[in-house]
Amino acid sequence: MKVALISALGLAMAATAIPAEASGSGSGASRGGWGGASGSSGISEAERLNRRGRSQVRKHITCKKCDYHDRLDRSTAVEVAQGVQEGRFEIKQKDRTAVLYYLRGRFGV
Repeated sequence: MKVALISALGLAMAATAIPAEASGSGSGASRGGWGGASGSSGISEAERLNRRGRSQVRKHITCKKCDYHDRLDRSTAVEVAQGVQEGRFEIKQKDRTAVLYYLRGRFGV
């Protein structure tokens, strides 16, 4: 199970990796239009995955009406990860990788 999960995470991270953007002193951001909502926010792809995964966990797994509300911990995280992989939660396919990434980082699944 862990090998499959790690393999899936590695493949997903490789598939979602984006090339690094050139960075300068930042002084041209106001003139070039690269700042703000339409530009790079300065966070890494790993942090984006983590944030999206945490958001999806809160929305679909630990919400007040969800089965794992106040029950998601290190001992139940493996069960949740298996459920995510099997599609037991209403999580879109594109967000499952983020959820698994979050669970791995947070609970060591």
